[in-house]
Amino acid sequence: MTTSLSTIIKNNYRTAFGVSTLILIFHFSLKENYLLFHSVIELFSIVVAFAVFIVAWNSRKMIDNNYVYLVGISYIFIGGLDLLHTLTFKGMNIISSPVIYANQFWVATRFLEAVTLVVGFSFLRRNKKLNADLIFICYFIITLLITLSILVWRIFPICFIEGVGQTPFKVYAEYTIIAILLFAGYQLFRYKHSFSRPVYKMLFLSLIFTILSEFCFTLYVSNYSASNEFGHYFKLIAFFLIYKVNVETGFSKPTGLIFKNLKDDEEKYRTLAENLKSAEQQLKELNATKDKLFSIIAHDLKNPFTSLLSFSELIYKNFDKLGKDKVQNIALRMNESAKQAYLLLENLLNWSRVQTGVLKPNLKLTDTSHLLEEVKLTSDPLAKAKHINIEIQATAKRQVYTDQQMVNTVLRNLISNAIKFSYHNSCIVVKTEETPDYILFSIADSGIGIEKENQEQLLKIESRVTTTGTDAEKGTGLGLVLCKEFVEICGGNIWLESEFGIGTTFYFTLPFEDNFVLKYSGNEKAAS
Repeated sequence: MTTSLSTIIKNNYRTAFGVSTLILIFHFSLKENYLLFHSVIELFSIVVAFAVFIVAWNSRKMIDNNYVYLVGISYIFIGGLDLLHTLTFKGMNIISSPVIYANQFWVATRFLEAVTLVVGFSFLRRNKKLNADLIFICYFIITLLITLSILVWRIFPICFIEGVGQTPFKVYAEYTIIAILLFAGYQLFRYKHSFSRPVYKMLFLSLIFTILSEFCFTLYVSNYSASNEFGHYFKLIAFFLIYKVNVETGFSKPTGLIFKNLKDDEEKYRTLAENLKSAEQQLKELNATKDKLFSIIAHDLKNPFTSLLSFSELIYKNFDKLGKDKVQNIALRMNESAKQAYLLLENLLNWSRVQTGVLKPNLKLTDTSHLLEEVKLTSDPLAKAKHINIEIQATAKRQVYTDQQMVNTVLRNLISNAIKFSYHNSCIVVKTEETPDYILFSIADSGIGIEKENQEQLLKIESRVTTTGTDAEKGTGLGLVLCKEFVEICGGNIWLESEFGIGTTFYFTLPFEDNFVLKYSGNEKAAS
């Protein structure tokens, strides 16, 4: 019993500490300013909801549980409606109207969430994978209709009247939502064998906290009451548990498969090492790959959330001392931390999908000029923050035969990397040049450069080379490795040239259609 208790404490003390700290922050921010409390706690919930969607969407081809699959995709729209609820809350003064829209968005969002949790069970026993695009479109239409009914058509029933409190419709709607959630709990108990034990526990607890949240929102007369405060706490916990569910089924499980395959390969290479010297090097690379991935998951993924906790604690402890500009600056830093977590998670999931063979290239003829203009458009805001000019020199006229999304990811990562290591008021040159066999892409900066002993390590997953940017920017550890994977999947090669203190140029090639066909048909014939 003692061992079990110590294990539970060891595995969960960080989460418990983080949640406790957040609750204290929210509580004391409530003491100072309710609007600040409401905005911060809702933004945290929205970030969690978006993270649920990111995990579900990027691992949609791996998740074998249709219930978790449906719920995960729905949370981008639930988070979106919660964002509208936040923006229309009284005091925000973004949309002026005698009608208090925030309570209407709350009821509509919670109803959509509750119905989703019930409807998901009807797809649980289907062997066929649900169509992600169809689910996305359906929820988009529903969300659009809800928004129009509240803001444009104004046919959604009034939920709160200033000076009076909640309308009968609002109260009855909350009880209806609670009834739907109770039915979802019954369905979850019926189908508990369809879930792993940890996932079942987290779903069950999430439903309990969602019900508690809704019950709190049936009691308040003022938006600033204690029941309203606790309702928001329970909602945040419920969202976090749904996030844990999607990580468990959409991320931990696929990476578990990766590690199992790595372990199998490790055993194979250990046997071969008795006769082949080259197997020793392969074994080292295999172990390094596993160690690197563990390191990224265990360390890098925590850093952005540590920043979020630190900055939010700074706001709560110094609220009365901070001016508007200071709060705005801290909010910007929190946003940057959230973006860093998103980028790391996106790269990690994409890399995992490549390793398991799930991610396949969608090859088609693509105009190189269009590729460069599109990536310049997305990269310009980041460059302008450091007063850096991105210059496009597209001399290649022929089209390449490639996966447009993969190449966009490669260009975006390489340009982002160039911006990171470039000085203010400098220039980054992005070129395409046509050769007889392929089109050559290059991204050149005049930044800090890379020392020779580190250059060969940058494109390897086992690399330990880490360098901060000219403004102390941090990387994700997987961007360049993902670029190498994507370029090679598309039939090209990638390399770099750099001189420390002068700058760096990354090169990669992409084939024309006929060269791609010749290259891979030749490989297939040789293999046969």
